[in-house]
Amino acid sequence: MKKIYLFLTVLLCIASCDRVDYGDINVNPYASQEANVDALLRAGTINYFTAGGRFYLSNATLYSQYQSQTQYTDEQRYNEAPGFWGNFYTSLVNLKAVADAPNTDIRGDNSNMVAIAELTSVLIWKKTTDSFGDIPYTEALMQEENPSPAYTPQADIYADLVARTIAAKGMLKSSSFAVDADIIYGGNISKWRKFANSMLMSLAMQMSKKDAATAISVFEAALADGPITGNADSFIFVPDTAGNVTNPWSSLRPADFDLSRTLTDAMQGVVGGENITHNTTADNRLAKFSTGGMTGKGLVYGYGDNAGNDSDAKINTAISSPGSDLVVFPASYTHFLIAEYFVIKQNAAQAQAFIKSGIETSYAQWGVAGGSDYATQRIADAGATFPGHARVIGEEKWIGLFPNGYAAWAEQRRTGFPALKPSPQPLNAGTLPERFPYPNEESTINSANYAVGVKGLSPQTDNNSSKVWWNQ
Repeated sequence: MKKIYLFLTVLLCIASCDRVDYGDINVNPYASQEANVDALLRAGTINYFTAGGRFYLSNATLYSQYQSQTQYTDEQRYNEAPGFWGNFYTSLVNLKAVADAPNTDIRGDNSNMVAIAELTSVLIWKKTTDSFGDIPYTEALMQEENPSPAYTPQADIYADLVARTIAAKGMLKSSSFAVDADIIYGGNISKWRKFANSMLMSLAMQMSKKDAATAISVFEAALADGPITGNADSFIFVPDTAGNVTNPWSSLRPADFDLSRTLTDAMQGVVGGENITHNTTADNRLAKFSTGGMTGKGLVYGYGDNAGNDSDAKINTAISSPGSDLVVFPASYTHFLIAEYFVIKQNAAQAQAFIKSGIETSYAQWGVAGGSDYATQRIADAGATFPGHARVIGEEKWIGLFPNGYAAWAEQRRTGFPALKPSPQPLNAGTLPERFPYPNEESTINSANYAVGVKGLSPQTDNNSSKVWWNQ
């Protein structure tokens, strides 16, 4: 499969050169010299969710085994090709420009837009560092000022993302602002505050293996302040097809992908087969996920030649249509994070309560009945042990995050649930991918800093089998 790899050094860090100061010769005296933060915020958000749908979605949905490839099967067999580095960084330029803009302009106080740009940036930065490990961060986005940005350790990135999220939450004001600039919540500051708290909970749980005390402190403060709990508050990207802003799923070729049988067997409650979960109950959400409804079989995962592997299940067109909403941070995710927190606290009753509410919230998101009965069975599947609860939480979190492959991949790597099987015909060492390799250009153009970044991996090798900091 042909890929276009954009790399940070060229895209964001144009080499500096001597300049001549021409004063105000090229300044339009009739144009505003203030940054148009409305346009920058809107453009940065749209670019992130729409640029390169194949790059945005395909690798992660394959690594999380939501999908299988029908042809061009390198990704599901874990080739060592680098991930889509430039696609992560591009949107951050405009969002940084919003954050760097003066706090006031001709429209008055723009604190809300600066805070929203920061919160959206945190979402993107988290996905980027989760995908690669140590990355250019503190010295990134400086354009010609620094063509060779240093790599920041992931531990430091996480600490800063927590701090930035807390600071951005503190900047949010109740006053309204240009609604068209906020394509997520339409100027609803209360919902942005809830998203900030849910993001803090996600950051905290992701780093809990490495710094449990800090993680619990951050998590509890965010929980007390009020995260996303209802579907009306989920972080949702709403396309504007009239403005040529479409759901990124619509840019994927349906002929190239089927749903994975790993997913369909799990949701059908198949005993044996490709079901790697402990679920034995039909999950009604499958009818919304799959064109094959409740009985459709996905494609067996991880083969180079799929001859004889029948499939009648593709991702539902209601998800992949140009105008379909993309739920980026579903409310159910918060419930499952809270359930996991109560497992850590050894509180079985509360863990079960949030497993139940998480499943019911996810069922409501997809508009299907039967969530309570299904939740009761899944709680029974957990048994009386906390490891059993953790397993069911991880399995249901995987279902609840569909089709958000990056979030599911990060959670699966951290928790080990669901217990995915590696590709039977791998192109790597035969292990589940732990990260994306850095772009080839980084090792040549930014070689010294690249070498430092590699040292943050375990083992210190730039391949997709090395683990990032929070999973070491």
